[in-house]
Order: sequence, then C-alpha cells, then structure tokens
Amino acid sequence: MAVIRKADYYYGSLLSVLVNGGLVPALFEKENDNRQIYEVTTDKGTYLIYTKYNTTPSGSKDFTWSFSFSDNEIKEINKLHLESSKEKEIIFAFICAQRQLNDSNQVIAIVHWNEFLECVDIQKQQTRGTSRLSIKAVKGSPKLRLYGSKRADVLDGKDNTIKIERNRLNSL
Repeated sequence: MAVIRKADYYYGSLLSVLVNGGLVPALFEKENDNRQIYEVTTDKGTYLIYTKYNTTPSGSKDFTWSFSFSDNEIKEINKLHLESSKEKEIIFAFICAQRQLNDSNQVIAIVHWNEFLECVDIQKQQTRGTSRLSIKAVKGSPKLRLYGSKRADVLDGKDNTIKIERNRLNSL
C-alpha cells in the first residue's frame, strides 16, 4: 500500500498545474523529500525543474517564504548545471504554500537560472552560512519579489529585489 506523504501534496500541486496545462512531466531524479527534479518538454524547450516547497511564510500582510540550500544541495545544483545539455534549461519551481490550504497567497514561483545566481552564491564566495533564496508576495501586486543570501532585499534604502511575474508557469 502506498503511503501519502505531506510532500506529495505540494509537489502534486506543481504536477497538477503542469498536467492541466497540457504538459507531461517526468520525474528526473528522486533522492529525498527536500526537493524533486522533473523533466518537462514543451514546444518552447526542455526544462529540468528543480522543485522545493515551503509551508511556513513569515509576515501577516505580505508573505515571505525562505528556501534554504544545504551544501549538498548546492553541489547537486552545480552538478545538474554542468551535466545538463544545452537543450535542457534548468529552472526552479518554488512552491510557496501555507499549512492551512486555501486559494489566497499560495503561488508557484518560477525562477530562471540567472535569477537564482543573482540571489544565491552557489560558489560560496560571498556568503557565509546557509545559502538561501526568499520569495515575497506583496498583497495586490502582480509580481513576486526575489532576494537571497547573495542579494539583499533593500540596498541603500531602496528596493533591491528581482521582480518576476506570478504566472510564469504559463510561459513554459
């Protein structure tokens, strides 16, 4: 008998959106519950989607989800990038949820490789401690804001985040 794990609900949300959009994802690699890697081919290209979820946002009006990356995960991401062919683009799908499931303030943030690199120092040259990427959903804004251990959210009193569309998954 199959056991349903908490992670299945969150990774299942990404799979549901992909399948409902007419795509056929394939599980590329599975080692643990901390992340999943899927391969998806669309008419625009083939993607390796590195997926993580978080169900504990901070904030009460605007929500922020932080995704930490262990040294082993950073090594794995580097290895994926080095081994992926030019035909496969690595993107990240961050499932930003809450423990109490409802339709509001839950998103899947699609982050491209170059945006990930702007927020997370995968060479560990500039940051100490845990590598992290944060996603902030500002109430009423059509954009999500990205920042991380390599990129501050505010610099010299000004917004320093990378702004991305909430519905990027539709553009794959």
